[in-house]
Amino acid sequence: MKRPVRIVGQGMAGSMLAWHCERAGIDFELIDRGHALAASRVGAGLVSPLTGKRLAPTWRFAEWRDEVLAMYRKLESELGLPLVREMKIRRFYRDADQRAFFERRIDKPEIAAWVDRLDDDGLWLNGALQVETGALIAALRERWLQSGRMVEGTVPTDVEGPKIWCVGAEPMPIRGIPWEPSRGELITGQLAGLEQDVVLNDGKWLLPMGDGSVRVGSTFDRDDLVPRPTVKGQTELREAAERLAGRLLEGAVGDAGLRVALPDRRPVMGWVDDEGSQGVFAGLAAKGALWAPALAQQWVADGLVGAKLDAEVRVGRFLG
Repeated sequence: MKRPVRIVGQGMAGSMLAWHCERAGIDFELIDRGHALAASRVGAGLVSPLTGKRLAPTWRFAEWRDEVLAMYRKLESELGLPLVREMKIRRFYRDADQRAFFERRIDKPEIAAWVDRLDDDGLWLNGALQVETGALIAALRERWLQSGRMVEGTVPTDVEGPKIWCVGAEPMPIRGIPWEPSRGELITGQLAGLEQDVVLNDGKWLLPMGDGSVRVGSTFDRDDLVPRPTVKGQTELREAAERLAGRLLEGAVGDAGLRVALPDRRPVMGWVDDEGSQGVFAGLAAKGALWAPALAQQWVADGLVGAKLDAEVRVGRFLG
């Protein structure tokens, strides 16, 4: 593209799009007013191969997992930071009915591929990744501030050139996309003695972070969209930590952020007009650590034309 592309928003979507543009030699400028509402600021960056009550395969996890891991290793080298861990997940049965259901599900090849073993209490899953999304976007922000590619603030009304909106829960001037915003809470605290490469999960998750610290998440609320912790949510998470670890969480501190999803649970990206003047890359929900780097690479692979984008994420499915 001849004119600089302006990427509006520097969460995971905007950061990964800018990083791939940088690597491809595409001129870009980032515009961002801060991360007060960003899901990537408070999220755990945890991506599991199987999710939810039905052990549903995470969309494109099997295809993209190793490629995305290699991207994070490259970023670790560039930034001099530890950013990604390979994790196991200890998925506990909630009751006898769930145990029977899970045991039936693991016969399916797309599920069996990630199941290491079963025992009386639950499943052991391999292949999960945990990415320090907050540290990643902070380090990239500083790099692009230093290089002059980052502008802190809102988009000037008279700015010219193509814009790609990566603002997540923030308003954007694109109509017709059926956003489904929600608020998620988590807590951090202290629980010593846990295996550091094992995530405990029974519908809520407990993630060891080193030095005895843990994160516990997460809640889901579509009605209350004020990005602050609540008594109900924090109580729910403290109870989950005690249930999963078998003892009380100490020094608990809560946080919250907003995320957006789409009705088909896929992200959305691409140009919304034939001229390539307005684009969108959003709807990553809780899967940004997997989807953002892989999809950003697709878009940049043809110079931001968009012809190589996965058909299931293209914005035309809502606007066409």
